[in-house]
Amino acid sequence: MKKTIMGLAIVCSSSAFAACPSNSKTIFSCTTTNNKVIQVCDSGNTIHYAFGKANISPELAISIPRNKVTTYQWQGIGRYENYAINIPNGKTIYRVNEGFDKITHQLTAGVEVSNNEKLLATVECNPNKKMINKLQGINLRSEM
Repeated sequence: MKKTIMGLAIVCSSSAFAACPSNSKTIFSCTTTNNKVIQVCDSGNTIHYAFGKANISPELAISIPRNKVTTYQWQGIGRYENYAINIPNGKTIYRVNEGFDKITHQLTAGVEVSNNEKLLATVECNPNKKMINKLQGINLRSEM
């Protein structure tokens, strides 16, 4: 069953959503229209993913070795400029992504959750909130 929550983004410092270690850098953070936070942090050898309500412990927090996380980087062709990182947790993949339509100037971002290559959920960020997005050019292994 596919669950969709509509929306795009917020600045959420790691102090407001204490899901990432203090020595890490936030590479993606947004607030969904359901007022939950999606946050990805980089602490060098480890990528941290968290999801949940702001200012409380996250509903989900995982830490994955950097060499297990992959990225998709836009190749410079086409109307849709998009970037993503794929964070595995067993057979579940959290694909944190952002895209920009160069014609309509519409920005979208969020996370797609899949298991065994079946899409389980799409959670979009709130477009009326600020967002931290440093997915472009991130130094991770390219997805196959």
